[in-house]
Amino acid sequence: MVYIIGLTGGIGSGKSAVATAFAKRGAAIVDSDLIAHELSAPSGAAIPAIREAFGYDMIGADGAMDRARMRKLVFSDPGAKERLESILHPMITAESARQTGLATSAYVVQVVPLLVETGMGHERFDRILVVDCNEALQVRRVMARGGLDEAGVRGIMATQANRHTRLSRADDVLVNEGSLEEMDAKVETMHQRYLAKAGNRPAGPVIQEGLASGPANRRESPGSHSAAATVITYEYPLNERVRTLLRLENLFGRIRYFLARSEPAEHHTVLLTLFEILEVAGRADLKSDLLQELERQKQVLSSFRGNPEIAEEALNHVLADIEQCSHSMFAMTGKIGQYLRENEWLMSIKQRTGIPGGACEFDLPSYHYWTHRDAETRLADLQGWINPLLPIRDGGAIVLRLLREGGKPSKLIAQQGAFSQMLGGKVAQMVRIRLPKDLPCIPEISANKYALNVRFVMFSQEPRPRVVESDVDFELTFCNL
Repeated sequence: MVYIIGLTGGIGSGKSAVATAFAKRGAAIVDSDLIAHELSAPSGAAIPAIREAFGYDMIGADGAMDRARMRKLVFSDPGAKERLESILHPMITAESARQTGLATSAYVVQVVPLLVETGMGHERFDRILVVDCNEALQVRRVMARGGLDEAGVRGIMATQANRHTRLSRADDVLVNEGSLEEMDAKVETMHQRYLAKAGNRPAGPVIQEGLASGPANRRESPGSHSAAATVITYEYPLNERVRTLLRLENLFGRIRYFLARSEPAEHHTVLLTLFEILEVAGRADLKSDLLQELERQKQVLSSFRGNPEIAEEALNHVLADIEQCSHSMFAMTGKIGQYLRENEWLMSIKQRTGIPGGACEFDLPSYHYWTHRDAETRLADLQGWINPLLPIRDGGAIVLRLLREGGKPSKLIAQQGAFSQMLGGKVAQMVRIRLPKDLPCIPEISANKYALNVRFVMFSQEPRPRVVESDVDFELTFCNL
């Protein structure tokens, strides 16, 4: 069971900066504000309910919730605030649980600005971390972002729990009144504390992703840099579909990382990554392939109902994920990302970014202006462009999760750095190799339907690295759906 930190603080306290510092140390971040933005963006899951509860006046021309108008309404009308929360909070809670269940880091930081106000506590979090600063500094920081005067900032603060109440709920307090360097040093101290606590936590029941009762077969995300990881996982796809899904997983992971940040250069990276996703997902049959595979997995998993060796609740979670994802994918019309290809402004940027240095201000003055808009506006634009692609992300994530869980690891030895195994008709769609993190070698993998060959070479920046001459202990898994 994953160790969960609930991170909260008043407006302007620096929650996002603290969360970013934890992320740099390998912690998975689940941000409820970011989830709320996704839910209320164009094609967001909450839009139909918001439209029904508040009318079309609260939906902008782009199909997203008009945040400025909604903010004004809920600050003046407590009943409207309750109606909005009754729509968003259950969806945010469910999505937070889903993202937390997928995390592979030693602990997860859930960023919940209204943690205290909504009465959340230790039934959900192992520790509650409050980011704190004096009220005058809160006001100055928020005003520096632009868009609000002092009265507006204090109006928002008045709707939040007061400082004393928030601190009274804290297990840990990070006082964020100094430089970024001072804040980062405090996060490092907290990080080491949470690693120790997570490492000493007793094993819990089967997690959401595991199907068989007993210890869950949780996966380590490829390329994960968790400080607590003691092994590195290498995944080798054995067909084109899995190769495409792994590439998309990597790209959507990069999007999520940089989308949680606010600098123009970071949002530029989000846009570049979106263009890469557009290219990778351009296969005409990707959507139909995913739908067929999800339906097949649904039939297979449904047959496990009533099996005493299967955790029924976990099985229901997976089947619900498949059902929801399939429904969202069926709702997608046309070629994947066609709405992006029809956006001439975005395509002009895509064309110029293919040229080294081609996105300079003198090449793309309108894009230069966009990068100077406030972070919230840029974020809303980015989410509007990304959200219609999320069903593909979620469908791929489910298939890869089931694929990774569909294999049994074996402990093997590569004699003098070389390993070969005849497959003898064994069918696999992906090979996973795990090596100790402190072993300075990497696997070179080649495989076909007849044999698997692995050669371990010393890590080097030379074009022809040296083959390991000693025996190498490693873990091998053939993954199959």
